[in-house]
Amino acid sequence: MLREAISGTSDILCTCERGEDGNPSPPPPPAESTCYAELSGLAEDEGGAVGEVDTRSLSECQRGCSENAECNSISFCREWGCWMKSRSFSGGEPTQTKGSCRTYFKTSCAATTTAPAGTGGSGSGYFKLRVVSYNIYWWNAFDQNPWKSEQIIANINNKLVPDAIGLQECDSPSRIQDSTGLARASRFAGAQGVMMDPARLRAVPGTSGSEDLRATGKWGPRHVTYVQLADRDTGRTFWIFNTHWCVASGNGRTCNEGVRYTGAKNMLNVIREKAGDSPVVVTGDFNANMNERGPQHFLQNGFKLAIVEWVDAIFYSERHWNLVAQGKGDRAQSDHRPVYAELELL
Repeated sequence: MLREAISGTSDILCTCERGEDGNPSPPPPPAESTCYAELSGLAEDEGGAVGEVDTRSLSECQRGCSENAECNSISFCREWGCWMKSRSFSGGEPTQTKGSCRTYFKTSCAATTTAPAGTGGSGSGYFKLRVVSYNIYWWNAFDQNPWKSEQIIANINNKLVPDAIGLQECDSPSRIQDSTGLARASRFAGAQGVMMDPARLRAVPGTSGSEDLRATGKWGPRHVTYVQLADRDTGRTFWIFNTHWCVASGNGRTCNEGVRYTGAKNMLNVIREKAGDSPVVVTGDFNANMNERGPQHFLQNGFKLAIVEWVDAIFYSERHWNLVAQGKGDRAQSDHRPVYAELELL
């Protein structure tokens, strides 16, 4: 296992990405003959209960309903679980707000074959995003001391409750998906990438990827991972880019402010190439003081800092977003505090 340490801290990064062999596979999607539509929230009248599915995965919840002849809809809450209901819906029923809970109902597959929302970027309506950046300390909290991972998972589920989250030091996205119900949104590279709440957001097909920043330190290449996401309700779209910059020199390679600055310039080029003039959010463990040239390069080119804690930060494209709230979460047995921001799309 390759590890690196930040001077004066216990921050160690495993940059070798572990394979998925031996980890639970993501649940299969619902049967092709069963399709689902959704209400804008949780139905005021959910209907009668016909069973529960012990899962935080939307696709697994839908699969349970598809296999139950008495089930016509589900009440799915990423924080709490999945309840199968007997009531049928048409799509216009009144709803209520309860956490992330939402009603999904069986419908004709012909009614769900329209193009994915937001693929043309032409959505409209009010949209607020809760985005988180979190280094989850995999080598220590998940590999060496598994009891710590339970607290990190609980932190994500019960306190952070992200719509989208940039993860660093995440060796197994499938483990996080199985434990939280979050779905992998971007490609993962260098043990980092983006996950999302699939009840709130969808990944725009063909937009997920990663690029080598050509800013390598002691432990190998550093990347930017990215994806365009669409809000399920409004169809409005934005891009999210996640990264984990180099921290130490060694193995014949040098990491310093200049190397991170090179990575920042290459990362901004990727952002411009992929997102163009679209709304952008950037999450990451930058291993840098915000006064360094790397973070300053973002601030001098249309981005604003939403929140920073130590080396972890969230940036956003200033002309597209209004910052509503920001804060720092509990470490919960990681060695980094997560940071979060709530952003309104203008």
